[in-house]
Amino acid sequence: MTTASEKGDSVRLLIAALLPLCVVGSACAQLPVATGRELALSEPQWKLFVPNDYTHRGDVDLLVHFHGDPQTVWNNAAYAKLNAVVVTVNYSGLSSAYSNPFSDATLFQRLLDDALGRLAGQADFGRGADWGRLAVSSFSAGYGAVRQILSTQAYFGEIDSLLAADSLYATTAADGTPLDSQMADYKAFATSAAGGDKTFVFTHSQVPTFTYESTAETGAELLQHLGLSARGSRASGLGTLQFYRHAQQDGFALWGATGSDGDAHLEHLRYIGEWLDDLGLDDHSRDAANKAGDYNADGVTDAADYTVWRDHLNQPTDLGDGDNNGLVDTADYLVWRSRYAGAPTGVANPVPAESSSRCVVVSWALLAFRRRR
Repeated sequence: MTTASEKGDSVRLLIAALLPLCVVGSACAQLPVATGRELALSEPQWKLFVPNDYTHRGDVDLLVHFHGDPQTVWNNAAYAKLNAVVVTVNYSGLSSAYSNPFSDATLFQRLLDDALGRLAGQADFGRGADWGRLAVSSFSAGYGAVRQILSTQAYFGEIDSLLAADSLYATTAADGTPLDSQMADYKAFATSAAGGDKTFVFTHSQVPTFTYESTAETGAELLQHLGLSARGSRASGLGTLQFYRHAQQDGFALWGATGSDGDAHLEHLRYIGEWLDDLGLDDHSRDAANKAGDYNADGVTDAADYTVWRDHLNQPTDLGDGDNNGLVDTADYLVWRSRYAGAPTGVANPVPAESSSRCVVVSWALLAFRRRR
């Protein structure tokens, strides 16, 4: 027997099937076209993508996305400047096409292990590759997988951030609200995010669902659970996204977008990059500043940037990593020195010891002052 929820899912999946036709053209002009390695995994529904601009910085951040044209997801990840690899998961059918396989509590771990093993076979990653931060996103029917995954305590703990892009529906309970059992783990994740331990971005359209709870209604349930009220908004987002309400508490954010038709629903996938940069994954936003020796990214290469470099020396971080190789080392000091206007040039000075750093900075400042005279 087909449930009312599944009937609604079939409509959404029909819309999603048209996505490749919808994403081409001027509406997506703001999005770059991502290029990289497409790697097949053990299941034909799974695909691993390594962007060409991926920069090695130690552990590998991972985005796992459920339901949606892979190229669209990759393009949006490029727009968000993510420095992460992406796994896309796509099954044909209703939300049950996602929930049924992932009711096997071992499947998500198999997906993670499969992707990591595939990376380990790449020369530039090798056997030492390991996962860093883990983000999970879903669009439309993809919530069927996410709901199952969150129900396993180990996965709940491993997932650092969650994005539900117009992607949480529920059965209507006798009291007219979303069925508690279908909301429990999302509510728990929202609580952790609102407390600063996780990140949870929830987006919804105004597309009505008359026989079950819509994304706007499940969003309202999350707000009530957290004791939050959404404020009115007239903000514009990526592409054609327009927002009418917003709520935030620490790591939890809800964005309500206008539109009550199929295209309004598709906007949440078409422009998912609007929120991908909020998930706490490594990104390229600091790369240009690092190359300029501006390690605190304040627009000026100065003595304060030396302090950032010094404080992160020998650490696998992008703070002070001038050559963007994943490790803060002597080469990054030389990047800073070559771009610091007050630094002497043409002299191969040793890296200053921490105890003498103040003297070095003061001396270079005096040299710069004398030159200006």
